[in-house]
Amino acid sequence: MTYSFMLEGEFPDETVKAAYEQIEGKLEEAENLYWKQPRECGMKLREAAETICHFYNGYYGIGFPAETTMEQYLCYTSDEAHNVMVSRFLSSARKEQRDRLNKLRVLGDDCISGKEGSDRGMRYEDRMAQNAEKMLDTMMEVIKEMCRRINGRTDVEDYWVYEDKMPGYSETEERFPQEEESEPTKKKSFWAKLFSGKK
Repeated sequence: MTYSFMLEGEFPDETVKAAYEQIEGKLEEAENLYWKQPRECGMKLREAAETICHFYNGYYGIGFPAETTMEQYLCYTSDEAHNVMVSRFLSSARKEQRDRLNKLRVLGDDCISGKEGSDRGMRYEDRMAQNAEKMLDTMMEVIKEMCRRINGRTDVEDYWVYEDKMPGYSETEERFPQEEESEPTKKKSFWAKLFSGKK
């Protein structure tokens, strides 16, 4: 699978390895949903991103409670004590990584909102597909950064997401066929009805 490279190389300890395996499992689930269920794919990617936030919290000893949500990890509020923790998360994971995780949160939230969300001038299916595509690409950068910083790897630059490698890809089958609009039935006029059937 696309993200299986994250399980290669050395790990600081078994706890970190187990966390990586859990994250990779969620990413594999997301890939399996990508072609036909992009909304569910996006929600699964958001779930994986939240798991990464939990991982960072424990790995760097940031101090957020276990029940912290993704939004609480990444977003400042009017609570000064909370904002101190967010700043600690930012400095530990680095700003670029925090920004990537926040992008996954925002797009994932749009997937959760589904048809209730803003259509952005697109069909619902196309909007969800665009979300899933952007999230897969962003997640790739998140995982590469984890491998660089936590595993000390220098061999991850050439890993990319390829849509045609996703499970369920088809060169011939249309991904989201558009329903054909049936022609409105023309009502017969009074005179047409009156004279119908007459020679």
